[in-house]
Amino acid sequence: MKLSLLLKSFSLRAFFQSLFFSTLLFAIIACFYWRSRDVGFPINVMDYASLFVFLTFFGTLHWMFVKNTLSKLAAGQPDLPQVKKVSPPQALETDADRAKRKNQEKRLFIHLFAVLQRQGRLMDFLQEDLSLYEDDQIGAAVRSIHENCRKTVDRYLSPKPVMKQAEGETVEIAAGFDQHAVKLVGNVVGQPPFTGILRHRGWQLRSISLPKLSDTENPNIIAPAEVEIQ
Repeated sequence: MKLSLLLKSFSLRAFFQSLFFSTLLFAIIACFYWRSRDVGFPINVMDYASLFVFLTFFGTLHWMFVKNTLSKLAAGQPDLPQVKKVSPPQALETDADRAKRKNQEKRLFIHLFAVLQRQGRLMDFLQEDLSLYEDDQIGAAVRSIHENCRKTVDRYLSPKPVMKQAEGETVEIAAGFDQHAVKLVGNVVGQPPFTGILRHRGWQLRSISLPKLSDTENPNIIAPAEVEIQ
């Protein structure tokens, strides 16, 4: 609350308090005068009126004195500072929490590779030295890996092309296109609409079904080694 508003509120309260106590004092004295008739002390209406005016005037002077005193004391003082709502401090991230969060992020990143390895042996294929095999042998191996990896991707990601046209066709890009979904390459000059040749249809999700995250706490493991005990 500003100091001026506080001063105004106090002055108003002081005025009503002075008026109340002046009236109360008038009632007490009037009662005393009324009882004094029994001892022969004459009282009329004008006496009561004069007494009331005097007490009211006295109360008003008292109120003006209090208001003037408070105004002098408050002169030159700055406004009271506003109370700001202090939000509770957030808990600081500890080293253990930070390490756990980074470990979780790393596990999420390699999780897709782990799933493709488990379903289609993708990492085995990528790490294989293909120079040791003939082309027909490679083709036979790739067919099986391609089929298993495609089934895995379709199961969890359900991808579909961003653009339905076939690659190599001429397409028109209208104004307001999604720049995250369509990437313009080549001689891009001016404003849309643009006309160009579709070089890649792009991919987007039709739906997604997240596989269960591996239970291992070691984010460096893509697939565990398998040892058959004889």
